[in-house]
Amino acid sequence: MEELFVRQVDIGVADMDICVDDRLTTTRVVVERATATDRRGGHERELLLVYGAEETRAVADALHRASEVAAG
Repeated sequence: MEELFVRQVDIGVADMDICVDDRLTTTRVVVERATATDRRGGHERELLLVYGAEETRAVADALHRASEVAAG
């Protein structure tokens, strides 16, 4: 597992083609583009994370709770 320190995040909405039951369908997704630095080697990385629209609220809630714990 890699450890990355995220320095910048851009979030948007996109239409994405996915295969469901052998059929191509278009769905809306939340896209997160993160610029990060490798903790060990210092190499810069760019990540593209794609979340289903329905799962996004659960991810946001989990990040919020973790942020509160980290802040003390």
